[in-house]
Amino acid sequence: MNNIVWIASISIYTILLITSMLGIIYRLREYGGLRKILSYISMADSNTWNRFLVEVVLQGRFFRWGGEPAIEGVFRGVALYSYMLIMVLSLLYTILLLLEGGSILRPLHTFITVIGAVALVSGVVILVNMRPREGKRSWLIELGGRDLAYLAVIPILGGVALSSIYYREAIALALAISPIIILLTPYTRFWYNIASALNVFINKQRNPGKLPTPFKLSELSEETIDKIKVGVGFLTDIDAERLVNLDSCANCGLCDSVCPAYAVGRPLSPRKVVLVTRQGVRMDPEKQVVDLLQDDTFWACTTCGACVEICPMGVDHVPLIVDVRRWLVFNSKMDQKKISLISSIAQSGNSMGAPNYGRHDWIRKLGVQLAEEAGEYDYLLWVGCMGSFDDRARKAIQAFIEVLKEAGIRVAVLGDLEMCCGDPLRRLGEESRFQDIALRNIDLFKRLGVKRIVTICPHGFNTFKNEYKELDPTFDVEILHHSQLLSKLVEEGRIKPRSKISGTATIHDSCYIARINRIEEEPRRIVRISSESYKEARRSGYRTFCCGAGGSNYWYDVPEKKRISVERVEELASLGVNTIVAECPFCIAMLEDALRNLGLDKDIKVRDLSEMLREAGA
Repeated sequence: MNNIVWIASISIYTILLITSMLGIIYRLREYGGLRKILSYISMADSNTWNRFLVEVVLQGRFFRWGGEPAIEGVFRGVALYSYMLIMVLSLLYTILLLLEGGSILRPLHTFITVIGAVALVSGVVILVNMRPREGKRSWLIELGGRDLAYLAVIPILGGVALSSIYYREAIALALAISPIIILLTPYTRFWYNIASALNVFINKQRNPGKLPTPFKLSELSEETIDKIKVGVGFLTDIDAERLVNLDSCANCGLCDSVCPAYAVGRPLSPRKVVLVTRQGVRMDPEKQVVDLLQDDTFWACTTCGACVEICPMGVDHVPLIVDVRRWLVFNSKMDQKKISLISSIAQSGNSMGAPNYGRHDWIRKLGVQLAEEAGEYDYLLWVGCMGSFDDRARKAIQAFIEVLKEAGIRVAVLGDLEMCCGDPLRRLGEESRFQDIALRNIDLFKRLGVKRIVTICPHGFNTFKNEYKELDPTFDVEILHHSQLLSKLVEEGRIKPRSKISGTATIHDSCYIARINRIEEEPRRIVRISSESYKEARRSGYRTFCCGAGGSNYWYDVPEKKRISVERVEELASLGVNTIVAECPFCIAMLEDALRNLGLDKDIKVRDLSEMLREAGA
């Protein structure tokens, strides 16, 4: 009689498991079907499998940001793996029992009850402490009935397994009901568990500093130019690969919690962009993306990458946002400020709208030669548009040149030959003009024999370092941000401050330096040796908070309740500092403007890293 219970449990388990697999296979049709998915997996290289192990199996992405996501990752991992262990061990116990497994049954039974207790506790914690609630971000947002049923299975299964202490047959019941989670998965929001695992194989990990290249201008011909696809305008433009990435979203809201645009009331919620877009693909595929989300949703993004960095499921928000911008630009759906930016770069060669003639005459007065005239020099100094024309940024450039001279470093500049690096064009969505100006810059560097470039501009640094080589694989120039070069010279003892700036300093990390290119320690080394004391901001390093200028936002306006720069300065000012140290001319402009708006500009000064060293007597 007892064997009937165990045989029945295996039968129910098998039926539910087969039904579950069929449900998953049916839903995979949205991604091209099971055969296509298996082809992606079969072609995966060792790096992809390592990524799968770290990010999916070991839940590694939850721990990248630290804090709240890490805590959620622990509970999620414990709950899921305790469920899987109960499912596997109950099956093993049942098979061994039917085969009269003998002495191993008792310790296996004990282990199942322990795992049952873990599943019960972790499942209840998720249901109670991470329930949907207003006013605070929750891991569980907008749950439906099937979603709640899915979540309830783990603590129920844990309770059943635990009850086997008193009734051994409870293990048979645990085995029978264990496939219910898999059965429900294709029909609940928890499909993201499957999608995020597939995402690792289907979408290769993107260098965060490099946007996808939709076409290569150098390879276009008269026959192909009319066939190129620019951006995402209609929901039918969302292909299967991107849909997998969108379906990876767990609807947890972590992206919103770190988004600078969302924080100040701009019309952008990274979470909503993903959810609305993927729903539209299924419900209204013939509509345009901007029919569901207003244009300013996409213009509000600063491309700071915080949403991508914190996402535990690997959702890549920024390329989708930029692709919609590309479509808007291609179809001339822009206001005058955006049009003026494109026109300025096209006509003047710079983003500031100033004549390019005499661009670096003021630098030549400092004793710096032009690259095409100089005999030998150590680095080409890429001054950038802000550094060339903005009076405040010029002071940072001058300080940098003076510090380098003291260290015995020779630099040269391009003069009138220097144009925009192209970053504002690419982030705005004007891909063709970006590639055109990038290819011209590459040709110029080759013609002049440039081997090493240093720049104070994080955007130029990132574009040269991460994006130019894709357009021309022969582009082989060492690219340094000035924080890297200055830090190197400090380490070598070639820069030695003779004093320290009084008061307390803190660093505002540039998104494109600290987060996207992981340059964090170098600027801190400089500040520590040049200031009396130093305080770290709560949002610092790769978890920095944007100044608001990125993604070409410096040149146009978006509806907002508060300026992003003001939000940032309020945080930094609360530290009680006298100096905010920046590593980007755009950050300096935004932070100084915010200080003036708050009436704090007399009490707190913004200094570039070079200015810190120069004022400290280096």
